[in-house]
Amino acid sequence: MQVIKSSLKKILLSCLMTICASFAHAKFPDKQVTIVIPYPPGGVTDIYGRAIAAELSKQWGQPVVVDNKPGGGTVIGTQLVARSPANGYTLLLTSYGFTSNPVLKKSLPYDPKSLSPLYLLGRSTSLLVVNPNVPFKNVKEMIAFGKKNPGGLIFGSSGNASSPHIAAELFAAEAGVRITHVPYKGTGPAMNDLLGGQIMGIFDGPSAMPRVNSGTLNAIAISSEKRHPAAPNVPTFKELGIDLVFGSWFGFLIPTGTPEDIQNELLKGIDTAMKTSNVQNAINQTGLFIQGLKTAEFGKFLQDEEKRLRNLMKVEGVSITVE
Repeated sequence: MQVIKSSLKKILLSCLMTICASFAHAKFPDKQVTIVIPYPPGGVTDIYGRAIAAELSKQWGQPVVVDNKPGGGTVIGTQLVARSPANGYTLLLTSYGFTSNPVLKKSLPYDPKSLSPLYLLGRSTSLLVVNPNVPFKNVKEMIAFGKKNPGGLIFGSSGNASSPHIAAELFAAEAGVRITHVPYKGTGPAMNDLLGGQIMGIFDGPSAMPRVNSGTLNAIAISSEKRHPAAPNVPTFKELGIDLVFGSWFGFLIPTGTPEDIQNELLKGIDTAMKTSNVQNAINQTGLFIQGLKTAEFGKFLQDEEKRLRNLMKVEGVSITVE
């Protein structure tokens, strides 16, 4: 009888260990994954998020949903993820606001260190377009005009501390000129005033090329490492002697402390999604330069972006405020 009891104990213990092991190694994910986007539906970040979510859902056999949480200059959505469990089921897909908010806002309702970089999809680029009636046709003439007329270069943007605003200030710092910045509530109103001649120029995306091709705007230069496929005849600033490579970035962050094995599953899933025709179409539609930097490399990229912005804030004549 004692032998039977001992055998039963061994069998039960073995079964218990097997059950525990199966729970410990349960395949991730085994329930819904949420991608929080701190912007309204319909924007560029949203386009990427929805395309990737659809592909991840196919891969994992689990629902992957996009939850748009705009407001507070990306603070509302970012705070939501920063306070979420570090289990891989809530991701943040964001862009340049994650860099600028800790630098430009007096306080934040979350600790930026509570989020860790996971995957940098890529970065956009900024195309400087000007009204055809301005008294310059190229970068050399524009800089000469700016030095002769301090503050006479009038650039608009989609708002204070927006990436078009930062691009304009970086250009001014590199070129050694002073600009006058006019913030608008969105690119649309700024573009209307540019077309009407109330401002001279704006840093926009390659999406402005149809207006350039129609002659309603002139493209001066683009702030990318190499010429953009959508604007092959537009020189880069670097070609013209101005060290300006800038654009917004787009990437996934996760709550700090997410287990490494779960991070690996997320990375593998996003990597696979990025190669699908659905996601490639979204990228081609927006002109994103793919980078695919992961964890530590993405972290170094973010550190460099923050350092660059902090250095810009020290330049005399630069004024960047947030509302």
